[in-house]
Amino acid sequence: MKDRLGEKGEEIFVALMTESHSDKGAIFKPRYLDDKLPYVDYIVELVGAGQSAPYFFVQVKSTTQGCTKKQNRLKVKFSQESMRGIASYPAPTYIIGIDEKEKTGYLISANGEELGSMSSLPTIFPIDMQNRGVLWNEVNDFWFKCSRNKIKWKFVEPEDE
Repeated sequence: MKDRLGEKGEEIFVALMTESHSDKGAIFKPRYLDDKLPYVDYIVELVGAGQSAPYFFVQVKSTTQGCTKKQNRLKVKFSQESMRGIASYPAPTYIIGIDEKEKTGYLISANGEELGSMSSLPTIFPIDMQNRGVLWNEVNDFWFKCSRNKIKWKFVEPEDE
């Protein structure tokens, strides 16, 4: 069961991710996973990617403590188990830190990161229009490259002879 801070942080995350990006509207469609998966809170689909449905996973952490004074890092904590768990998904995965008081969010990839615990999150990638566009392209590129590796599926309807 989530606490109120977690709920508020997730509301802010959804609002940031679904802000209108262009004349066509939002470029992401977040779906809450309702504690069904141990390390991720949301699956987020890309809007406008053509016939494919690229997606990524997100874990959201919230704080009312703001940022560290010296390095301007958001005061949210991630255990080593949580870091390894989210990075274990064979898909793009991101950690989102939400500053509840400022109603801002920051993201960092969990793919390819040094997987120790994290006592704070860098604020160099705010969830803003520019970084939403970069994120959309990064995730779309990942799935495009994966789709080029054609798999011969076994459980398909037989072709008519």
